[in-house]
Amino acid sequence: MIYRKHRPFFKGGFTLVELAIVLVVVSLLLVALMGPLAAQQEQKSIMDTRRQMDEAREALFGFLVANGRLPCPADPALNTTNANAGLERAGGCATVATESGVLPWRALGLKETDAWGHRFSYRVTSNFALPPTITTNGTVRIYTDATITTKVTADDEVAAVIVSHGRHADGAWGSDGSQLAASADADEAENSDADERFVDHSNTATQPNSPYDDLLVWVPRNLVFNKLIAAGRLP
Repeated sequence: MIYRKHRPFFKGGFTLVELAIVLVVVSLLLVALMGPLAAQQEQKSIMDTRRQMDEAREALFGFLVANGRLPCPADPALNTTNANAGLERAGGCATVATESGVLPWRALGLKETDAWGHRFSYRVTSNFALPPTITTNGTVRIYTDATITTKVTADDEVAAVIVSHGRHADGAWGSDGSQLAASADADEAENSDADERFVDHSNTATQPNSPYDDLLVWVPRNLVFNKLIAAGRLP
């Protein structure tokens, strides 16, 4: 009688151990890719929002030339479904309390929100929301940090400012008319407290001690005068 040695028989494909190893490797690769992809998406959102803000400033200049003044803010507490949402605040902005709000996107023909889905904050010097004279001064102040010691711009130079509150969106207004909680970071909090002082510096969102990711664009008063003179609205 002849005895044949039987060899182990394996079906084609991966064993459970091999599949587990493959899954671990794929998971590690995905984790490694998530960081760069998230960073790329954030950079795109920043670039898109900056482009929106540049367009918003140009829209402000268009409004200025057409009306001889800058627009008042929109009421931030109105839901986007309200017929007055995105229009200039009813009653104007002749007082300090009404100089702050959100960008009047509907009056300017702009998109309502930034790349992160929140409204742009907007403050205007009340005297520029009326036809200004060549001696009208801006009251908005831009600083390097919340200590309010070093100015980015000269006194009286800024007529209006537009703010995106970034990905963190602390202190930003939503389309439903509600405001998110203010940031624990003093620099960011300064940009959402509805006063005339603002902070502008580089993005430090990766630093736990200063997670600042706001974006600012402002309107210099001299540029306002130049536009009005060119349009024949100032002598």
